[in-house]
Amino acid sequence: MKGGSVLPTQAEIEKTYLKEYDALYGPTYTVLDLLQKVFYSSNGAREAFVELCNSKYVQQVTFDSYLYKRVQGNNPLDDIKLLGETIGCLVKGYAIAKPDAEFSNPVESKKRI
Repeated sequence: MKGGSVLPTQAEIEKTYLKEYDALYGPTYTVLDLLQKVFYSSNGAREAFVELCNSKYVQQVTFDSYLYKRVQGNNPLDDIKLLGETIGCLVKGYAIAKPDAEFSNPVESKKRI
């Protein structure tokens, strides 16, 4: 603080910078966290995500969100359509995707013990 000549304490950081940052970007990170939890949980979900990325509306919302650093969704009707497409893509993705393979690496696991 003090014109950059003194490092702020943890309490000062949390009180000023983090609170302001969270207020500005918290919704963006919430949406990204939700997308990650939904679309990166299995092969079927990843297939659905790839299919959704072909949508012109998804591409425009993604571009605008990155450009303006806030989640953009300017058309409620298109957002509702996107929700329907998302559910449809998830159902289709789970129906056609191969099951996730069981992951096991006992050699690496033993090294960590």
